[in-house]
Formats: sequence, structure tokens, C-alpha cells
Amino acid sequence: MCLSDVYVLENGTKKLLYKNVASVRQKGDKLVFSDILGVPKEIQGTISSVDLLENIIIINGTKEEEL
Repeated sequence: MCLSDVYVLENGTKKLLYKNVASVRQKGDKLVFSDILGVPKEIQGTISSVDLLENIIIINGTKEEEL
């Protein structure tokens, strides 16, 4: 099983936002990330890039919201 880490770009640098993300889906202008246990976290933003070899998702985002 491949899990990914999610980073947010802040001032040109990557900041770790979530670890062990199992899925991502778009919900309007927000992204919803779920971990291996199915716990969702929501952030307003867009995907900047996805590296499937390194299991890294980079987003341009703003604010996290607990679901």
C-alpha cells in the first residue's frame, strides 16, 4: 500500500501538512484528504503537483478545516 505525504507551499518552501494520506478528492474549491483510518481533513486549495514515485502531494492552500 502506498501512502503519501501532503505539503503546502509557503513562500516558496514546502511545509508538511499531513502524513500517511490514503486518498484525496475535490469538494468544490476544497481538497479532502483521508488517512489510512479514513479520518478526513479538508483544506481550501489546489493541487500543485503529485509525485507518485516519492509519494508526495504538493498543494497551494490556505486554511485547514476539521470535518
